[in-house]
Formats: sequence, C-alpha cells, structure tokens
Amino acid sequence: MASIFKRKNKNGTTVWRAIIRIKGYPTVCDHFDRKQEAEDWAQTVERQIKLGQFKFDQYKKLHTFKDLTERFLQDGILEHHRSAKDTKRHITYWQSRLNAYALVHITPELIGKERQLLANTPTPKGGKRTPATTNRYLATLSSLLTYAATQLNWISENPTLSLKKLKENPGRDRVLTEDEISRLLVASRESKSPYLYCIILISLTTGARQGESLNLKWTDIDFENKLAYIKETKNGHPRSIALCDPVIEELRGLHEKRDPLKPLVFASKTAFGRVDIKKAWQHALKKANIKNCRAHDMRHTFCTLAAKNGASNLQLATATGHRTLACLMHYTHMDVQVTKEFSNQISDQIFKGEKS
Repeated sequence: MASIFKRKNKNGTTVWRAIIRIKGYPTVCDHFDRKQEAEDWAQTVERQIKLGQFKFDQYKKLHTFKDLTERFLQDGILEHHRSAKDTKRHITYWQSRLNAYALVHITPELIGKERQLLANTPTPKGGKRTPATTNRYLATLSSLLTYAATQLNWISENPTLSLKKLKENPGRDRVLTEDEISRLLVASRESKSPYLYCIILISLTTGARQGESLNLKWTDIDFENKLAYIKETKNGHPRSIALCDPVIEELRGLHEKRDPLKPLVFASKTAFGRVDIKKAWQHALKKANIKNCRAHDMRHTFCTLAAKNGASNLQLATATGHRTLACLMHYTHMDVQVTKEFSNQISDQIFKGEKS
C-alpha cells in the first residue's frame, strides 16, 4: 500500500513523498509539490503494478517532464514551426502542471484530468477555453510525448493517443452582405488610417489573410502583371494573388507617398514594422454599423462571392492557399491568371454603384 507524508527540504521547500510497497515487487517512490498529485500518482501506479503494466526498468531512469521540455527546446524542434509562439505558450502551461512528474507516470488518466482542468480553468483574460483551444494544447503535449517515445526512447508510447479529441464547435462562416460591404468601404475610405481601405479591398477581392497583406513588401508587388507575391503564408507554401484594377490604383497612390527606407507596403509611421490597424478597423465597423464581424470574415466573403461567380474548389484553393484538396498537388501547372476572372468580377460587383 502507498504511504504519503510531508517532507521539508534543506532549502525550506515542502514536498509530498509517496512510497508504494507491494509484496513481491520492488519499492517505488516519488515526490510531488502537492499532496493531490502524490495521491493520484500512487493510485495509478498501484493499479499498474497489480495489472502487470508498470515498467520498473523505465521507472529507474526517471526522466521527468521537465527533462523532456528542456531537451525538446534545446534540440531546436520549434525552429521550423510557423506557430512557435503558440506552441511555446502551451509548453509553458504544461510545464507548470507536469514538470515534477516522471514521464512514465504521465498516464491517460492523468492527462484526462489535466485536460478537464484546462478546459474549466479561466484564461488570464477571464474567459473559458473552447474545445478547439483545449485540443490545441493537447496537440502540443502529444507532440512532446511523441518526441519522448520515438526520438528519445524515454517512454514506450505516447499516452495521449488513447484520448479522443474534444468535439469542436462548428467553424465561423460570417459573410458580409453587399450592403455591408458598401458601408464598410465607405467607412474605411473616411478612416484616419491611410491603409485601411486598401487592406480591406485586398481581402475582399483576393481572399488574402490580413496578416499576409500586412507582411507585403513593395518588392512583392508586380504592377505590370497586377500580381502580389505572398512569401510567408500560414501553411508555409508561397503563392501569388491577382490584384484587380481598384487595388492597383490604391497601391500606386501609396507607392508614390511611400518612405523609401521602409520596405513594407503598409509600414508603420513611427517604426519600421507593419502598421497596427485594430483601432481603425473597429472604428470603421462601428461607423458602418456592422456587428459580429472579424477581419478574417473578409476571406469568407471572398470565397462565397467567388463561388457564386462560378469559381471551382480548385480555383478557390489556388487563390486562397488552402491545401485541403488532395488533388491540388497534381495541378501545379495552374497559373494565378485563372483567379483573375472572378477577382475582377467581385471588384465589378463591389463598385457597380460607382460605375453607374
């Protein structure tokens, strides 16, 4: 049976020590920062020993979760991750919860409890994590434990693989109406931000993500062929987007007024980084009386309007950079010119009132 008692270290800190003695088996012990952790560990290990599932040989190595995260970060695993910032935030959270555990003691039962705690614990801003967010945290933990199992051989298998993902809520599909688009363009025209109108216009007529537009440099703009080259994308695959005449006109105006020392198309006035348009965006939405709208909804709107104008899934995938279609990789000969037709159609639809 397990014995759990409090122990004071020489440095003044207090730990909870758990010792399991079962006749016929070696003694197993460990220490934890919290009594509940010690009790959970002892209960799990006792059950594993009795079922013949506890791996005494691996236990002797006692590689901890702290050892794993330090090794993971030292090996430069995150250098090629485009979402490294989010992954580091997830790792920091798991370090706060699991650092004291030996890897062999991180069981599906423990992970299940931790997942429930993660989902129910308020975020620093006071909100509740969605199932999708909780799944992302678990995905990071799974990557760490897979690394421990396949690359380091510190554990025999990844314990998160036996857990099913939480059911996520349906994705957002907000699409602006033609009237909302008109009001938004008028409001953005009147904005104090010299860039807002052009940024929104690019999103509506190309489906580019706002981050992709904000990262554009003047060297990425091909005025002659009316194209923009997006080098940094979410999925890591560069692509080109077709620019309709109104966008080209706006860009030419910005190009004439540009600061030659700043390479970004939408450069900040006070720094060499990209401009922050959050306040201008929110002000334009309020002025246009548009509710429940996010910048990414411009992308949804583009896809919906393009589809109504006859764009195929393959054409949309080429324009927006989505790589979910398995057959897309077999059509590398497709040129960005195929997207110009419906990009211009959307432009004509948006500005039909001004042309009449």
